[in-house]
Amino acid sequence: MKTIGIDIDKKKAICVALEKDNDGNFHNITGSKKYFEVTDDRDANELRDFMSQLHSYFDSINPDKMAIVTRQTKGRFSASPFSFKLEGLIQLYSKEIEFITPQALTSYYKKNELKLQPDFSYQEKAMKLADFLVNK
Repeated sequence: MKTIGIDIDKKKAICVALEKDNDGNFHNITGSKKYFEVTDDRDANELRDFMSQLHSYFDSINPDKMAIVTRQTKGRFSASPFSFKLEGLIQLYSKEIEFITPQALTSYYKKNELKLQPDFSYQEKAMKLADFLVNK
């Protein structure tokens, strides 16, 4: 089973791809592209390039499950409108994309151990999400 966990942070979509083989071993198949970034959300060409690169990446992995870590829409710690624009571009992918709350991940990892460690600290949420999807 292949999964992709996506964490949207400011102007970046951080992706981690995991694969669980028939023997129950976990493999990080993220590859060299750790995140996709948009610098100007008003530049239509840049948004098209972002979506095209991201969807090509998804096609290359061919995941069984995909999910995005949800972000707050209201209140003091609400996510930027820019991040919701990126989320919309991600959702246009041809496969269904789930939404998992940070609280669900926290609850899951109080009882379970993360199988692999991320290469970089900024990938932790996406790694936990991909691992969660594999084991769900």
